[in-house]
Amino acid sequence: MDRLLTGIEAFRAMFIRVTELGFVLIGFVVLVYLLLGEDSGDFVISVIANISVMVNVLTPNVLIGLALVLVLGNLLRQKR
Repeated sequence: MDRLLTGIEAFRAMFIRVTELGFVLIGFVVLVYLLLGEDSGDFVISVIANISVMVNVLTPNVLIGLALVLVLGNLLRQKR
């Protein structure tokens, strides 16, 4: 059982690192777009277009729901 929990914890740590790397990559692409503008290339332009579509989808109802889920998760984590 300890091996299973250790494996799950290792997978969780790796997943968090990969997620952090993804956010850094997106931040770098946004930085390139801010520096170069429309001349930054097709890939950068498509990433910025996808980010703008995602921001437009985030209505106040979605943000309230996300905040509730985060608060509930935090409360459950504190109970442990």
